[in-house]
Amino acid sequence: MRFQIDNEYGKLEAVLVHRPGREIERLTHDNMRQFLFEDIPYLRRMQDEHDNFAATMRNHGVEVVYLENLLGDIVRDAPAREHLIEVVCRNAGVPAIADQLANLKHWSTDELVQILFAGVTAEEFHDRTGRRISSAGASEHFLLRPVPNAYFSRDPAVVVRDAAISSKMHYRERVRETVLTRAVLEYHPEFKHNTITYGGTSEPTEDRPYTIEGGDVIILSPDAVLIGASERTRSETIELLAGKCFSAGQVKRVYEIPIPTQRAFMHLDTVFTVVDRGTVVWYSEVMQEIGYIHRYEPAEKTDGIGAQRVPESRSFTDVLRDEFGTELTIIDTAGGRGHFASREQRTDGTNTLAIAPRVAITYDRNERTTAALEEHGITCLGIDDSELVRGLGGPRCMTMPLRRS
Repeated sequence: MRFQIDNEYGKLEAVLVHRPGREIERLTHDNMRQFLFEDIPYLRRMQDEHDNFAATMRNHGVEVVYLENLLGDIVRDAPAREHLIEVVCRNAGVPAIADQLANLKHWSTDELVQILFAGVTAEEFHDRTGRRISSAGASEHFLLRPVPNAYFSRDPAVVVRDAAISSKMHYRERVRETVLTRAVLEYHPEFKHNTITYGGTSEPTEDRPYTIEGGDVIILSPDAVLIGASERTRSETIELLAGKCFSAGQVKRVYEIPIPTQRAFMHLDTVFTVVDRGTVVWYSEVMQEIGYIHRYEPAEKTDGIGAQRVPESRSFTDVLRDEFGTELTIIDTAGGRGHFASREQRTDGTNTLAIAPRVAITYDRNERTTAALEEHGITCLGIDDSELVRGLGGPRCMTMPLRRS
């Protein structure tokens, strides 16, 4: 499968997702905030909602690829399995369990894939291997902690043009999501021929504090990318990433815009998305208060092509008009009705997923945003969301587009 994402609205052909699994059942009222949740979803209904989401995409011609299935292929290959488990355990601070965890004498491949998402407790590890490992200080007695945010597959990696960016997650609780997605990109036969522009295992220096998450990356055109400097993406990373993209010949311009470093606006795509060329959805309380725009362009450096910040005098709306090459239509969250806009931004009304020009998947609950979209001629495909929304992410958050026409 060859990657190709030139914008946010071309017909979606293939997408990577993760169906929520047993990692959700690891959440308790004592640990849910540590794992970045504010409530405990009901897993079976959550899976039903996710299945409906995937079916909606398939019914519109989208190939839906599951991360867990690709990981299953990887763990069947001994060298790839051993390397992946070693990296996972080292990052989790438990390198002593790697050999036993990678030993298929103790687990089936399906069980091992489940562990990669749901983690393993000291007692579970002892029951299967006979080895007792101290779990002192480990949350909930986990040797390997769960990653319940993994169904938000937008954040661990993003495709820009014909190459991938492997993210560096802000919170420790999400680092393994990057490790798992990067393993698929690097080792799976379907993907390993594609390039990773930033964040590959061969580039260990591209690490903390250089954090970036996929929800902050929005592709305006084949020439330009917009990146939010947010709670989870650092300005320093944007400049470094811009240089990598320029060196690879992917884009010609990278724009950095700041959004408030608050949990409610964790990524740019929680306050801004694109549903067609020149048509955007935004939460005006944030987007009308942008304090600056940094524009990066290619520049000759001593070690090759890098990024140079150049003055940007245009307003954000003028930048969008110029990059889209057309007039700009702005659709306000909840139609701009302040009280309801605040409610529906919080429940991801702005986080739309365009699967074709002027066709977007939205959450059913965000009725006023849906009405505003439809008033502007956007076809909305509503999906059930009572459990999916509890992780604070919407349809765009739950997808990693691989190819658009």
